[in-house]
Amino acid sequence: MARTTHAFTAPPRVPDCVVIFTEPETPEPSGPYVPGALPGTGTAGNTNGLVGSVLDSVARTTPVIRPPEPAVTKAPEPSKPVRVTEVRMAEPVQRVNPVYPEIAKRTRVSGKVELMGVLGVDGRIHEIKVISGHPFLVKAAVDAVMQWVYRPTILNGQPVEVQAPITVNFILNN
Repeated sequence: MARTTHAFTAPPRVPDCVVIFTEPETPEPSGPYVPGALPGTGTAGNTNGLVGSVLDSVARTTPVIRPPEPAVTKAPEPSKPVRVTEVRMAEPVQRVNPVYPEIAKRTRVSGKVELMGVLGVDGRIHEIKVISGHPFLVKAAVDAVMQWVYRPTILNGQPVEVQAPITVNFILNN
């Protein structure tokens, strides 16, 4: 039994031109839709006699079946500018220093880890995304930052959730 493979292979040569085949457009049916009917006839073809009369009566009594119209969705309205009367940026209240990973010490890895955090209205980091940093240092940075507490950002007298870039530096002392 021959075994077929489904792998893609390159053609032996590149063709000089590409031929695009297009099918002629089919005309819209003029009468009621009958499954199996020939376009433009309203029935299943040019039949005579009893079969033709039955098909014609079915075509006259069969309701028109059309595909459902696609749902129309409105584009989102652009947000209106917010009038700012008071802004107070988030301030750190409690910072926990990261624990320098032992493997990073042994391999003499140092540098910075850049994160993007979502600072909630309660002053805690709710989400964190790693932007860059050495893999040996990332977990320690995330573990420390998740313990940080801030005085939340205030906009027009109300605490608001904000995204904030966070950088954690790791420096070897030897």
